Amino acid sequence: MSRVKATSEAKEQETRDILNSETKRIASDLEVEYQQKLQNDLAQMKERHVQELERYAASMAGLQDKLSSLESRLEVSRNYESGSKKAHRVSAAALALANKLEVGEGAAVELAALKGAAGEEGVIASAVGMIPRSAEGGVPTVADLQASFDKAYVIGRQAAMVPAGRAGLDGQLLGMLFAKLSVPPSPDALPTSDDEAIITDGILSVARKYVQSGDIEKAVEHLNKLKGQTAFVMNEWKTNALDRVSTERALKVIKLECALLNKDLVNGP
Repeated sequence: MSRVKATSEAKEQETRDILNSETKRIASDLEVEYQQKLQNDLAQMKERHVQELERYAASMAGLQDKLSSLESRLEVSRNYESGSKKAHRVSAAALALANKLEVGEGAAVELAALKGAAGEEGVIASAVGMIPRSAEGGVPTVADLQASFDKAYVIGRQAAMVPAGRAGLDGQLLGMLFAKLSVPPSPDALPTSDDEAIITDGILSVARKYVQSGDIEKAVEHLNKLKGQTAFVMNEWKTNALDRVSTERALKVIKLECALLNKDLVNGP
């Protein structure tokens, strides 16, 4: 009986040993399988995380590019708006100035306004600098100059006819007499002569022709050839004429530059 019992106990122990060994084997296999699965899962998670980070980085780069583009467009828009406002201010000031100068009225306020709108640099600022200071009180128009030239022309001819060495009152009277009795030369057929009076009379005739046609600049060019007393008596008219010539040149440049500014605005940024 004790033998049977011993044998039974031995078999039970063997069975337990087998079960323990198998349990350990299965547990070991399961641990290896679990660790392998865990490593695979971690690798997949890491890969997905890297891919998400790459997509996020690409998305952020795209957003940054869009933001930079929007900022650039905003800056262009701001510059365009600023340029538009300045162009309108300059154009309005230039128009007001031209309206005054073209009719010979004083333009001190308008000059100051255009200087302020245009600034100290640029084409318009340079053109404003060409306008004579007399413009503040008014520059004679072409019509004014044509009217005043008639009187200046008469006095100029009288000065030209004063005999040499007779600068006193009697010389002036003789000049008036000779100017009244002589016929002015035709500006289209000037006589050839070495006589200073005849040469001067011819210059005055040519200048009058240009004045009558409205070409003040050409008239001034010829008056610059005068000498002596005749040049002196014509100087006031010539100064007024030069002011008008400078004014017309400046206005031409200002109007052209304003047209270019507004053309750029029409084309847009």
